[in-house]
Amino acid sequence: MKNIAAILKLSIFGLCLLPSINVFALDFPDKPGSRDFFVDEAGLIDEDTAWKIDLLAANLLEEQRVALFVVTIPSMSKYAPPGYSIATYAGKLFDHWGIGFNDRNYGMLLLVAEDDRKARIELGADWGRGHDQDAEQIMETLIIPAFKDGDYSLGILQGAQGLDAMARGLQLPQPAAPWWMFPVIILLYAGLIVLIFDLFRKGRSGLGWALIVLVAVSIIAIVRDIYQSSGTGFDDWDSSGGFGGDGGGSSGGGGASGNW
Repeated sequence: MKNIAAILKLSIFGLCLLPSINVFALDFPDKPGSRDFFVDEAGLIDEDTAWKIDLLAANLLEEQRVALFVVTIPSMSKYAPPGYSIATYAGKLFDHWGIGFNDRNYGMLLLVAEDDRKARIELGADWGRGHDQDAEQIMETLIIPAFKDGDYSLGILQGAQGLDAMARGLQLPQPAAPWWMFPVIILLYAGLIVLIFDLFRKGRSGLGWALIVLVAVSIIAIVRDIYQSSGTGFDDWDSSGGFGGDGGGSSGGGGASGNW
């Protein structure tokens, strides 16, 4: 009788635990529509950035057959049990959506958890962990610095552009120039003009002209780098691309995590 009573108590205790177990079950955002490649539940992506992400991802899917998605959530606590890492959750979300294709499992996911101040790049299994370093560079140089400045849209867009370049085998883009860069260039140009005028007026030669050439070459190099890194390379979007993959993709190809 004592054993039966003990079993009954344990059964009742287990039944009492069921509601709490269900509370901590994994949850996932819904897949985006057939023409969208992002889910912004944290409200971090502005309208212009949203359009650019969709365009970039649609072109990448059509031209390279690589599915790229961006997901923002308010916090991990809304979707996963306490202590669940963003890397593990990103992998589960990747698999739940089936990002990519059975025969070309090169899907990409950028996940941002705003309140946790964490982000994750998750890659499809066919990447074979051969691009972890590239993913880390994208995270640390393109995404996190912008997030630290509070510009989530910029960081997300730069991250998407970095992943696009990686998928195409191109050189990774550089971070956007800081706001003070163009005023500095203008001042340098003004100083260069003043210096040239002074040299002509006083008839100086030699090192003065060499300095002018050096400054001019430096300015040209700075402007060229800014122009190259700011371009998006967007083409017109052919809407035939559809949703990013046939649902057969899976995670396991590595990636990178970051926090700010």
